Amino acid sequence: MKYKTPFLTLYLLLALGSTALADYRFELPRNVSWVTINPSGQADLYYSLTFTCLPQGQAIDIVDIGLPNGSYQLESARASIRGRTLSDIRVSEYVKPYGVEVHLDGMSIAPGDSGTLEFWVHLTSMLNQDSQDEAYASFKFSPTWYGSEYVSGSTYLECNFVFPPGVQADEPRYHENEFTEAWYDTVDNTPVYRWVMGTANPDEQYTFGASFPAKYVSPGAVTKPAPLLFRIIGGFFGFLWGIVKFFLNSFVFWMFGAIIFFGVRNARKRRMKYLPPEVSVEGVGIKRGLTAPEAGLLLEMPLDKVLTMILFGLIKKGALEVSSRSPQLKFKLLDAVPADQPYEKTFLASLDKQGLAPEAKLQALVIDLIKETNAKMKGFSRKETVAYYKSIVSQAWQQVTAAQTPELKTKELEEQFDWMSMDPAYNDRMRSQYGTGDVYLPRWWGRWGYGGGQTTTGGGGSVGKGPSMEMPKLPGADFANRMTTGMEGFAAGLVGKVDSFTGKITDKTNPIPVSSGSGRSSGGGGCACACACAGCACACAGGGR
Repeated sequence: MKYKTPFLTLYLLLALGSTALADYRFELPRNVSWVTINPSGQADLYYSLTFTCLPQGQAIDIVDIGLPNGSYQLESARASIRGRTLSDIRVSEYVKPYGVEVHLDGMSIAPGDSGTLEFWVHLTSMLNQDSQDEAYASFKFSPTWYGSEYVSGSTYLECNFVFPPGVQADEPRYHENEFTEAWYDTVDNTPVYRWVMGTANPDEQYTFGASFPAKYVSPGAVTKPAPLLFRIIGGFFGFLWGIVKFFLNSFVFWMFGAIIFFGVRNARKRRMKYLPPEVSVEGVGIKRGLTAPEAGLLLEMPLDKVLTMILFGLIKKGALEVSSRSPQLKFKLLDAVPADQPYEKTFLASLDKQGLAPEAKLQALVIDLIKETNAKMKGFSRKETVAYYKSIVSQAWQQVTAAQTPELKTKELEEQFDWMSMDPAYNDRMRSQYGTGDVYLPRWWGRWGYGGGQTTTGGGGSVGKGPSMEMPKLPGADFANRMTTGMEGFAAGLVGKVDSFTGKITDKTNPIPVSSGSGRSSGGGGCACACACAGCACACAGGGR
């Protein structure tokens, strides 16, 4: 049974902690636990947890572990990793109602590395009267698990129960799930049950339970159910409280649902705000002379589109051509015209031997371009400059509309396409202006990655410089479709996920202000257990550290 976090706690965690928890990615290849019941009826819990921090995740510096109940003795808790004792163990801020957090104290598990955490804690209460046999003590235990948003892969899950000394080999009873193996420890004079799952899900709760004769533990160690009358009264008031909670939860559900909706939306919008505050400081006059990609940044266009504009500029100049569109977007360097803008040179230098453009290098390119654009804007009015470049985009399309012949429309493509592509209604305008009749292909079309079109002979005039008697063309609908889907394909090929790509840039160019208080670098979740029988106790853990 997978653990369901109470919605109020979950919403608060999402609303308040999503940013802090979002970048933790790890695997849990091994999860071994031992629950040892001693003659007093108390229990010792031991964990051996092996974590592998994935390369794309943040370092693991805190681990949360859920506990069965509030009887744990924090002062008894011990932990170690790589042979070093860890002394900073606290009540968990994230695992509720009962859990601890182990701080790794400079022994963090770095991305790409693995580490095994060992943990011990003593619990003074673990046993309940078995609901099927009053002479038996019962307990259940669920080894810790972690949120699916943080953990992946499979886990070797091993859970061991050690019964009190004196219990005979044939006296314990398992609950629901039969043990994998059992043996009698002749040294400690006690039976041992072991459950093993070779490929368990690290984000799923697995519950194991057992009973044994209560006579082997101290009197009073086993919690007995309340008298029948008290249970009836408690059940009645519980029923009334359930009705009250239903109506309360309905209201709270929608209220916190609205908070989450707007919180997530605002968080996403915040991550897309990549321009630093300085660019918003108002100066005087218009900053002219910005290139189309620089103007695109000023207009806060999506960064995948800004990169596509840089790419088009290089294709237009003859410095680059598309060698493959599928399954990966690849490029080939040309020597016809060298790049003259710093960001163009950086783009060309970022290409690897296969002609691919790694996202990390593109992010560095954009960060530098944002800084350069920001520096150029100092002393100028952002508001006036934005209006100026919007008018350039509008004028580019006005010239296309005014063109009376296919040749003139193609000439506008040759000269104005980088500005035309900045229009928010680019797709619709491209289809309306170029979607009918035949379209003569611009000179850079062959480097666009589609190859040539059909050829018409004579009477066509020329496009661009120099006379031409033969001009390739395509049907307008086909041309417009390739121009719209082609731009979208470039954007998707350069940047996989725009939100993630932009968010990492925003963290560098326009980071969220840091308060003076202390912060945390890892996330967690909640924990709660409901036992299958009336006379059992259970331990569980859930969350993300």
